[in-house]
Order: sequence, then structure tokens, then C-alpha cells
Amino acid sequence: MNAPDTITRSYRDDDRSTWGTGYGRLAGKNALVTGSTRGLGRAMIDWLAREGANIVVSGREQEDVDASVRAMNDLGVTAWGFPADLARVQDAHRLAEQAVEAAGQLDILVNNAGMSIPKPFWETTDEEFEYQLNVNLRSPFILAQHAARHMMDHGQGGRIVNVSTVGVTAAHTDRAVYNIAKGGVETMTRNLGYELGTHGITVNCVAPGNIAERPGVNFNPPAERLALSEAQIPVGRVGCGEDIAASVLYFCLPEAAYVNGQTLLVDGMLARYLREH
Repeated sequence: MNAPDTITRSYRDDDRSTWGTGYGRLAGKNALVTGSTRGLGRAMIDWLAREGANIVVSGREQEDVDASVRAMNDLGVTAWGFPADLARVQDAHRLAEQAVEAAGQLDILVNNAGMSIPKPFWETTDEEFEYQLNVNLRSPFILAQHAARHMMDHGQGGRIVNVSTVGVTAAHTDRAVYNIAKGGVETMTRNLGYELGTHGITVNCVAPGNIAERPGVNFNPPAERLALSEAQIPVGRVGCGEDIAASVLYFCLPEAAYVNGQTLLVDGMLARYLREH
């Protein structure tokens, strides 16, 4: 499906001469976005860059990282890229250190990277459990630690945005570990927001629902499955990457400085529908 015109016009049809460094509400800010070579993360860095933010790209493959860095440069902002496998905690520590060293100052952290191993919970191995917890919860915690210490040292505040899932509210089939980890992310968001608020650092979370369109990700469900999904969503459509990117951007803007410790469910009201049917 295509996103509604009200969304696609937001940036795609604007005068590109006003994009990039020196323009926008995030001009001069530096943002690290994990999992930003494809999918929702790729949409997020587009939207942040078009508000003037410089971008630290991160993904698992160097080639994909390099391609996203070039795309950010084309938008007129400075970009750096570092591959990292966030299933390994040492990679999370290294990524944070590289981002700070490259950018000099880190103003925004978006913990977007995530994954799941779909299977019944009773068949999940210890190794699979640990892998999913590391990517979805432990590495975001580590990155937030580094970012928070850096932001406090600089004394200019900052933004941390985490990414959860509608599965915390309405369970996914065969994704118990993923949903458990994301439930921890939402709890982490509240606690970190409470602890960091006095330092001018806000911590919020976006929980996507059924998102079909994601840059660089092939999504071709059978027509009957797509129709069923749309029938279950009160707004009448599945989501797109821009729905989530817009929500992440909001939490990073100066106008959101008084919003802290919140989780925004962006699901077209799917979770409410599932609870009532």
C-alpha cells in the first residue's frame, strides 16, 4: 500500500534547497540511529536528516552502512557509519564510543535495531533467548548508558528514543521472547526518563503496529492476509515507515522537551481492536 498523501508530502515534495546542514529544527544536532541501513531505521534517518541533523549510521554490513552514509550526504548533512552486531555487547560499547569520537557531540540516540526468532516459547533455546535479549534490550541499555553519560558531561541535554512493539500490548504469535524484551524497553524508557529528566535529557519510546512499507525491505503478503490486516485496523490500512519516522522525529524536536518517559503506540488502534474482539 501507499502512504496517505498527507504523510508523503511531508518531505518528498518540499523544496530540497532547504534541507540539510544549517536548516531545520535539528540543524547542528548529531544523531546515532541503530539499524539504520534499511527498514524503519532508514526512514528515521531520512526524516532526521531533512530536519538538519547529522547522522551516525549503524547496521550489520559495511556495504549497507556505506550506502546509507552516501544517501545522508546527498541530503546535505554530515554522516558517519559504523557496522555493529548488537547481539554482541562488546559491539554495542564500541559503537557508542565510535559515534562519540566521530561526531564530537551526540545529541540524539535512537535505539531502533531489533530482531526476533519466531518459534513457540517452549522450543526457544538458551542461546536464542540470549541473542534476542542482547539485540532488543541489553544493547539499547548499553548505548543509552554511554549516551547519557556523554550528554550529562556536555550539559546541553539530549534525546533518547527507544523502539518497542505493539506486541507488548497485543501479543504476537511465536514471538514471546521478542515481546518480553520490548516490554523491558518500555520499562527502561520510564526509568531512564525519570533519572535523566533533571539533566535535560528526555527518554521516550515509539511502539509500531503492523508496518508493511519499510525502505529496503520486501513485503509482499498474500492479498487475503493484507485484507485481513486492514480489516482489523480501525484506520483502514497497515502502516508505513514514515508513520514511525514521524513519531520518532517528534520526540527529538525542541517542541517535545516536556514529553518524557512516554511510549507512543503507533498502530492505527490495532491493539485496542484485538483486545475487544
